[in-house]
Order: sequence, then C-alpha cells, then structure tokens
Amino acid sequence: MSKIEMYVTDSLYMNAEKVGDKKHIIHLSNGKDIEVEKDPERNGSTWAWRVNGQLFSKDDYAFDYLKKVVSEKLTGKRIIYHSKREVPNICGANGAACRAKGKCNTALCSTCPVAEQFEADRDGVELIYAV
Repeated sequence: MSKIEMYVTDSLYMNAEKVGDKKHIIHLSNGKDIEVEKDPERNGSTWAWRVNGQLFSKDDYAFDYLKKVVSEKLTGKRIIYHSKREVPNICGANGAACRAKGKCNTALCSTCPVAEQFEADRDGVELIYAV
C-alpha cells in the first residue's frame, strides 16, 4: 500500500470519507475538503492519482502534493521557495499582455509572479515568498 493510500484509507491518519470505488474526500478540521481519486481517467489515459483536481503519474508526487494542499488549506498560506521573479518579457510590463490570462499553465508561467498570484487567489491562499 502506498503512502497516499494509507493516509486516505486509514482513519488513524486522515478523516477521509469514501465516496466511490476509488474516490475519497478528506475532511479537514477547519471544514475544508480535499478530493483524492485513485486511477482517474482523462482523455483516454489513466493516471495514478488525482488530488484536489491535479493529476499525478506517481504515488510519491501525489503524496507530496497532498501534504502541501493539506498545509495550505489549514493555514491559508502558500509558501513559494524562491524570490519573487520578474514577469516574462513576452507578457509585457507587469503582465499587461499576459499570454495565459485566466489559466496560467504555460512554461512561461512556472515562476511568473502574475501566475503565482492568480493561482493563489484562485485557491484562496495568501502568497508568501520565502526568499
């Protein structure tokens, strides 16, 4: 049994409710929930896990993300482990010509402060740069 399966299915770790053959909802102490699904399918492909809407090909990746999401949902804070970077030149001054407005999923978005703030706002967390 993988670490993520143990955390989701064993009531000693998380308060998870089974809502389908392969789907659980983790209920946190502050009333927030996290959906976890084993072997989800998307566009004809089967993935190892879907955690809070994010797909993963490996158990360890899903488990690391689950721990991060639990922390963020409990604290309301997202810690970014790098300094706040510059907006990519192609996206214009302060992101005025952002190529990915509203979705922030291109390679340029990976460390763009506009995308990081967009995603933090979408997830309802405060963004903190650790460096």
